[in-house]
Amino acid sequence: MINGFDSLVITKLDVLDELEQIPVCVDYQVDGKSVADMPPSSDDLAKVQPVYECLPGWNSSTFGISDYDQLPGRARDYLHYLEKVTGVEVGCISTGPERTQTIIRKGSRFEQLLG
Repeated sequence: MINGFDSLVITKLDVLDELEQIPVCVDYQVDGKSVADMPPSSDDLAKVQPVYECLPGWNSSTFGISDYDQLPGRARDYLHYLEKVTGVEVGCISTGPERTQTIIRKGSRFEQLLG
C-alpha cells in the first residue's frame, strides 16, 4: 500500500514443475466477507481465511531455462496470470540456484535497471 512495484521477480519457478495444480491466493475473507486491510484485532486476524484460485501445472522441467520462450506454455500462462492480477510485469524469473539459471525478460523494467 505504501511502496509501488515496477517489476516482479519470481524465484524458484522450478519448484512448481511437478504440481498438478498451482494454488494462487486471490483474496482474504473474515466471516465470509472480503477484507482489503489487515484486521485490527488478533481475534479477527485468527479468523482470516485465504481464497485460492487453482491454475493448471505444467508437469515438465523448467530447471535451468534461461530463455522465456523455452518455458512450457502453462508456465508462461502462470506468469501472465500473475502479471494480470497484480498489474505489474514479471521482469525476472529464476529457474535454479545459479545466476545462469535466470531469465531477464526483454524490454522489462528489470532489464532497464540492469542496463
